[in-house]
Amino acid sequence: MADDEVRAYGSVAPLKVGLLNDYPTSGDTDTDTVAALRLVLEEAHVSGLIDRPVELIQRNVVGLPNGTYQAVERAFDELVDAGCLAIFGPWVSDNVAPLRPHVDATAKVPIITLSGSEGALGEWCFALNNGSMAEEPVMLAAVLIGDGRSRIAIAYEASLIGKEYLSFAEKAYATAGLNVVATVAIPQVEADKAVAVAALRAGDPDALVHVGFGHGLWGFTDALRAAGWDPPRYTTTAFEMAHINAEWMRHLSGWIGLDSYDERNEVGQAFLDRFERRHSRRPGHSMPGLAHDAATVIARGLALARPLTGEGVKRGIEQVKLIPAASGAPGTFMRFGRYIRQGWLGSDYLIARRVLPDGSAHVFHAAPSENISRAVGVSG
Repeated sequence: MADDEVRAYGSVAPLKVGLLNDYPTSGDTDTDTVAALRLVLEEAHVSGLIDRPVELIQRNVVGLPNGTYQAVERAFDELVDAGCLAIFGPWVSDNVAPLRPHVDATAKVPIITLSGSEGALGEWCFALNNGSMAEEPVMLAAVLIGDGRSRIAIAYEASLIGKEYLSFAEKAYATAGLNVVATVAIPQVEADKAVAVAALRAGDPDALVHVGFGHGLWGFTDALRAAGWDPPRYTTTAFEMAHINAEWMRHLSGWIGLDSYDERNEVGQAFLDRFERRHSRRPGHSMPGLAHDAATVIARGLALARPLTGEGVKRGIEQVKLIPAASGAPGTFMRFGRYIRQGWLGSDYLIARRVLPDGSAHVFHAAPSENISRAVGVSG
């Protein structure tokens, strides 16, 4: 046998993991995400958790709301054909919910998504949901109660995400004793908000709430300023759009919203210490922590896979229990199971943050758990 044949036989193929980004951005967010994924997967190999290196295969496509669902499904199929054993993404509910039946029917590779829609959950579809349409309104109701708000005007994006948020928000606010005085539909894309602002203001609210994916926030602050109206204003995890670039931060000036980044989380800060040593920068936003947590679950799924196939990794992920998370407030954990597809343990896997009025930074605002009992109508 030739030497090159011996070396080929004795070599070890890398494990392949996919990244399906259906909302690529031009800022540092995507770069930080990829760097965090690579670092965690490398650490898993160096520590001996997995016995071979990981090759990260990326597909960046513009899915809904700006692009097409078909691009997302095609990218998933390409990652499966490339031999990926698990895929991180897609992330946007408008894409993940229709992709879920395809992933389950293919029955080859598990995905971990950030989608907040329960329509994204399935046999092969796991979620470290970056929020949830059902849970975020309860969390935000707790924050509103803590801030002393009672009369709420809701601007909802006219989309699958916006309407699902609205349905849950109306129920959550009624349970919490908050009075919804106006609901106004807004486009999911950039548009003039002057008419919407006037309709919202007519209800005489003491708080304005936006629900939706986030593109409807573009120009909202400008319209409020043009109308001379500066209400306390809140949003969902659309707040995390502020991390994309300075222009998004400007559009969210003065807004309070839900975020999975919490500087009090020692697991997350320890990871950022390692990230900073490697890359000489320290991102202060949600995606490095979320990428850390997703990569941690994937690495443990790979380590527990018997055999080392997509189905084996799926069963491995189901064995992930009580792993401390880098995301959320201190004490947030991750766990999955045979019938458990949402991975967070802890009522503060999201906390509230606030963008300063000048748009220069965002700071911690509140933890929903402080008033969660009142929000769900339970007296203590």
